[in-house]
Amino acid sequence: MGEGRAVKRFDTQYLTGRVNETILSLLKELIENTPDTLKVYSQEFAKFTLRPGKRIRPLLLLLTYYGYLISTDDDSDKRAYMLAGILEIMHAFLLVHDDVIDESSLRRGEPTLHKIYEQLTGSEKIGKDLAIVVGDIASFYYFGKLSDLVGFGIEKEPFQKLLKLFADCYVRTGYGQLLDIVFTGNVTESALRDDIPTHISLYKTAYYTFVYPMLFGYYLASGQETEEARKLQQIGEKVGIAFQYRDDILGTFGGDTKSANDILEGKATIIVKRTMDKLAEDEKEKFLGLINKKDKSESDIEMIKSYMLKSGALNETIKDVTKLVTEALSILALLKMDTYYKAEIEKIFKKVLDIPKVAF
Repeated sequence: MGEGRAVKRFDTQYLTGRVNETILSLLKELIENTPDTLKVYSQEFAKFTLRPGKRIRPLLLLLTYYGYLISTDDDSDKRAYMLAGILEIMHAFLLVHDDVIDESSLRRGEPTLHKIYEQLTGSEKIGKDLAIVVGDIASFYYFGKLSDLVGFGIEKEPFQKLLKLFADCYVRTGYGQLLDIVFTGNVTESALRDDIPTHISLYKTAYYTFVYPMLFGYYLASGQETEEARKLQQIGEKVGIAFQYRDDILGTFGGDTKSANDILEGKATIIVKRTMDKLAEDEKEKFLGLINKKDKSESDIEMIKSYMLKSGALNETIKDVTKLVTEALSILALLKMDTYYKAEIEKIFKKVLDIPKVAF
């Protein structure tokens, strides 16, 4: 390991193309192994998964993997791409369940999977039920596919490490989802004092989008230094929280692809916390009442936004994003990673700083 010692150098476009090929192959196998009468549901899940996306998770895995790689062969590359592909399919499974929970109709500009199943069956309930179970099947199927890494020559110790990390990743993500569910429409002063919004950002976003993908890449490249792994975790936590804060901004004030969904749903976001931190005591109760109100009118939404803007919560959250990403980049610079791949990861992190002009 060391700076400037990468065995191979690939740009993100090439890596994304290889990941998409792997995902397609993995999904074809799922369809082939689905009973004939149920194939249509696996086929629709495959189409849902293959919708264009950023592929952040597999990219971070592969950039970290190649950044730490000392020697390579076809088998080591194959296991890296397989794990990267599985990671993105697991992301799709989480999105399917998330859409059911949020009762969303659209995902990436197209109908959510449960809505597609509703169209196929003519039943809203059956559509949701099918989406939940298909998501479950996909998660178990691809967890089982991890055993194929053994066929590509992975040693027992790193395989066991990866298996444990993989399980930990989705357990922590589940905790984040639970926190999100518990406190949506049920935002309390004590929850905000305990900084539940940041806990949600850490568990629901940072771990499975940034921390674990980089750790997977590190250990696949035979990384063993505890201090280096600790730095990767610190970086992922900081950028991951910033990433979710950015998403909170767009979900509150809107943007090119977002509306005020977080306000409508009463989400416990960092902007809600920052607002409560600044409001006078006599305003806090009214603000929380509006946030937790089930059916919000347009005037309710505008009132909530006015509180947020008057308090300076938006500007403070933007500063939080900048601070967290800057701190992550400072640690990234210290990593014993090849400089080329370090620069590619830096580009991904800096995109978090790009906050579209919000509507208010």
